[in-house]
Amino acid sequence: MQWYEFVFSEKKNFKVLRHLIFWAAWWLYFLLCYYLFQLPVPGKTKPFYMPLGHHLPPKTFLLVLLYAIASYSIIYLFLPLIIKGKWFKMLPAILILFGFLFLASHFLYWNVFPLIDPQFKTMQANSFLARSWPAISLGILNFIKVAAAAIIIKYLKYWWLKQKEGERLDREKINAELQLLRAQVHPDFLFTSLNNIYVYSLAASPRTSGLLLKLSDLLSYMLYECDRPLVPLEKEITMMKDYIEMEKIRLAGSIEMELNVCGDVKNKMIAPFLLLPFIENSFKQSRSLNGNAWINMDIDIDGDLFIMKLANGIITGIGDWQETAMNGLTNVQKRLTLIYPQHELEIYKEEEMLIAHLRIHLSDTTTIAARKDEVPALEEQH
Repeated sequence: MQWYEFVFSEKKNFKVLRHLIFWAAWWLYFLLCYYLFQLPVPGKTKPFYMPLGHHLPPKTFLLVLLYAIASYSIIYLFLPLIIKGKWFKMLPAILILFGFLFLASHFLYWNVFPLIDPQFKTMQANSFLARSWPAISLGILNFIKVAAAAIIIKYLKYWWLKQKEGERLDREKINAELQLLRAQVHPDFLFTSLNNIYVYSLAASPRTSGLLLKLSDLLSYMLYECDRPLVPLEKEITMMKDYIEMEKIRLAGSIEMELNVCGDVKNKMIAPFLLLPFIENSFKQSRSLNGNAWINMDIDIDGDLFIMKLANGIITGIGDWQETAMNGLTNVQKRLTLIYPQHELEIYKEEEMLIAHLRIHLSDTTTIAARKDEVPALEEQH
């Protein structure tokens, strides 16, 4: 049994055990206090204190039982009003509760304790204060300590669960945004590929079958393997190679494309379709070069550090090259911010080429879903 499960689990056996430990600790505390600090003074009577003897355990047990009844009333009836800010509804109930404590402890001290401990039968109190002080001391002052501890524990638990619930909602929001951004990538890629195949099928080109096979593999990857936050890096690179082959077939070899992978890609995970927009953007920019199109992509993996350098040719004298470079990369920038907050992305121009330089740590991801049993729902907490 882990500490988190013991403290926050709503299973009945854990809840009962937590409460039993709490009240057993208080019972032991009062037992030791009365035994250590209220020793009888020879030749003197102490009517305001509980006399000692072998009857002390049942007497302290009755007091703790009274504190437990009052504490649960505060926690389950009054504390929700405090949290909601309904102070005016709570104050009269608190006064009634303290009145009940005074009367109940007064009854225990003067009517029940004499039945348990014969020493109480000999105790006398001549004034109203003398008869009232045991009820004030045992019933109210001691209860304030117990109730304060119970409320603090309950409030800290509530605060902790509220924090965890907020973190869970933030993760769900991030994952929902990522799903939306990913959905915006897939249709554009799919419709472009289908349009290419349609053009070749109208021309009865023998390349049609090859394009269909590549598209089938890509669709299988999209539908059955990309429904998770992270996918194997090896499969992601294979998908990019298939896409590149489809583009080469469609462009009939009018573009030079080189993909180099350095490092160990096995046992590495990456967000799905994170790199595809960069390649798509490079193809769009390179098509305007009229036969001189080229793209060069270098991927280097060093431990969990993933480095991509993508360069492609552009038309000389292009005007707003920043706008051209970022065309189609808006969504991928949002995904990078959400998934890899420590990423480094640089896009710059050198003579007749645009270069995109991306560095991410594959372990630096915020998209791992929380365990379902990590935080119980707040509405189930008591």
